[in-house]
Amino acid sequence: MARRSLILTSLFLVVVGLSGPVAPAGAADWPADAGVEIGRAGEPGGLPEDYEPSGAVWHPVRQTLVIVGDSGRVSELDPYGGGSTTWEIGGDLEGITIADPDDGLVYLAVERPDGILEFDLATGTLTGNQWDLTPWLQGPENSGLEALTCVDGHFYAGLQDDGTISVFELMVGGGVQYLSTIAPHEGRDDISGLHYDTCTGLLFAIHDSHDVIVEMTADGTFLREYELAGDNQEGVALIGGGTSGRTTIFIAEDAGEVWRYEQYPIAACTSSTAVVDHVIRHLGLVSCSPNPFNPATEIRFELAVGKHVSLSIHDGRGQRVRVLVEGFLEAGEHRVTWDGRCDDGFPLSSGTYFARVVAGAHQGTAKLVLAR
Repeated sequence: MARRSLILTSLFLVVVGLSGPVAPAGAADWPADAGVEIGRAGEPGGLPEDYEPSGAVWHPVRQTLVIVGDSGRVSELDPYGGGSTTWEIGGDLEGITIADPDDGLVYLAVERPDGILEFDLATGTLTGNQWDLTPWLQGPENSGLEALTCVDGHFYAGLQDDGTISVFELMVGGGVQYLSTIAPHEGRDDISGLHYDTCTGLLFAIHDSHDVIVEMTADGTFLREYELAGDNQEGVALIGGGTSGRTTIFIAEDAGEVWRYEQYPIAACTSSTAVVDHVIRHLGLVSCSPNPFNPATEIRFELAVGKHVSLSIHDGRGQRVRVLVEGFLEAGEHRVTWDGRCDDGFPLSSGTYFARVVAGAHQGTAKLVLAR
C-alpha cells in the first residue's frame, strides 16, 4: 500500500504553497504528455468498483495491460482501458511481472507474508507454484515486498521500507537463491513499482512518496530520474521495443486510477528481440486503412498459424459494439471490412473505436476514428 507520513505531507504542503508542486531535487520534469485515465473503476468495460491498483505489467504477446490490486484481484485490460477481465485471487497483491511472454504465466508479488505466486492467465487460476521471500525481505508492517519485475530470468523484488531491490533466482519446488541487492539512488525509499524493458536493457523504479521514476541499468547503475505526473503511484509498465525513441507508459495509482501517457522518451531499439518476435510470429500487428474513415475501413492482420480468431469492435469505454469474425482462420494475411455499424445494423456515431483481434493466447488492438 502507499505510505504517506503526516510529517512528509506537512512538509509537502509548506513547500508547495500557492505555486504548485515542485520537482524533487535532481529530478527532471515529467517528459511525456499529460496522459489520460483508462479503465476507470466502476465504469463499463473498466476495473471493478473499489479497485486499488498496486502493480502493472504490459503483456507483449497478448497486447494487454495486466493489473493487480491490494484486495487480491488480477485484471486484464486492452491498452485503452476497455475489455476488462478480473479474477479474484486473494491476498495483498502488490506487484506483477512476466518471465516468458509465450507461456501465459505471470508472477504476483504478495505482501504479508512476502512471496511470489505463479498465475496462469489462460485458465485464470494459480498454478500452485510459490516462493517464500520472507528470509530476505523484512520490513515493518505494510512496508514489505512492493514491486516486482523479471530481468533475464532473475526476479527483482523491491522492499518498500528502504527502497532496496533484491535479486533472486526462483527454482523448481519453491527454492529461492538470493543473488544480490541494489541500493536505491540517493537513498530513495518507498519503492512501489518496477519494470524492465528487454529491448533497451533499462530498469525503471518508481518511488511513491518521492514522486519520481528512476531509470538505471540492470545492475543498478543510475542513469536519470523524472518527476512523476500524478501521485499515489503503485505500478509502472512500458510498451517497449520501439524504434521511434518514444513509447507508451502506464502508471497505476492506488487511489483507483490507471493512467496512460504517450511520448515517454526511451532509447530507440533497432535490433530484433525475443519479445518483438513473439508478437510478429504468432499474430501480425493489426492495422486499419483508411483511418480516419467514413463510411468503411479495412482491418488487416496476419496469422503465422491457423487459429480460432475473434475480431470485434469496441467503443471508447471498452464496450463491444460489433463482432466481425468468430471462428477458425487459416494462416496468412486477413482483411476484414467494417462499415461503421453496430451488431444491430445501425450506424454508429463519430468517435474513437478499437479493433481487437484475439487469436488463441495472443491479442492485438488498433485504434480507429470514425468521422461522419
